[in-house]
Amino acid sequence: MHDSPFPALSISDKSFGPGTPLENLRRLRAHGFTHLHFAYKWTQPEPLAEAEIARWQEDLAESGMRVLDVHGCHPEGVHFWSGDAARRKEALDLFRHRLRVTHALGGDAMVYHVPCHVDPTPEVLKWFIDGLRAAETTARELGINVALENHYMAENDRRALSLAFETFDADYIGFTFDPGHALLSGNTAWLMENCAPRLRILHLNDNDTRRDHHWNPFDPMGRADWAATAAFIRKSPYRKPLQLEVSWREEHHGRHEVFLQEAHAAARRLHTDLAA
Repeated sequence: MHDSPFPALSISDKSFGPGTPLENLRRLRAHGFTHLHFAYKWTQPEPLAEAEIARWQEDLAESGMRVLDVHGCHPEGVHFWSGDAARRKEALDLFRHRLRVTHALGGDAMVYHVPCHVDPTPEVLKWFIDGLRAAETTARELGINVALENHYMAENDRRALSLAFETFDADYIGFTFDPGHALLSGNTAWLMENCAPRLRILHLNDNDTRRDHHWNPFDPMGRADWAATAAFIRKSPYRKPLQLEVSWREEHHGRHEVFLQEAHAAARRLHTDLAA
């Protein structure tokens, strides 16, 4: 990852602008990105149809882009830590489906959030761990690592991640680092101190500590510490392409093409910092 003059770089489909998925994939490729973090319909409760998956496979092949990893699904109220057993079952079915989507698209890991917007009670944490345990066989059969993502509540991050890392081996449960979420939770130092050995997915983005803007790294208004982030990645086992989880906002970035130019420049700059 650290020695190519033309590094492989990845970006989320949350960066898409106007046009069809194929048009956007071509645009990403034209701006120097080689891989995609697939987040398509990650907030929807319905599984993807086989025809949708096949269309994405065709579009990826035609554009020359490859899926690096995938965002798991988090529809409102449908998650492992729901107090409703039927919702927990629905979340498990969707989780297993998304693992199969990850495999079908060629990804090697899938994001899942730790419990958020809820008190991290023993019961909530038990439901969370029970859901991960129920999905383990499917993930292992498909060869997919489940990378838990830090979110907006520092205490939830600490309790849920610590318990998951104690319960499951690293070849099943890894970590997704989102520095934007860490800015909002104030949890950056703890995450960097405790989660490096499990790092499997990157959600690199910046914000002003007030809102989850998903700006490009090194945004003039951003507050993330990119030197510390580079050091964190460097000490971890992460060797995949660097990956941005950024979103285009015309009022902030201007034209979509300008946003993608800035995104690629930011990723290249961070890649250079890693090699230093």
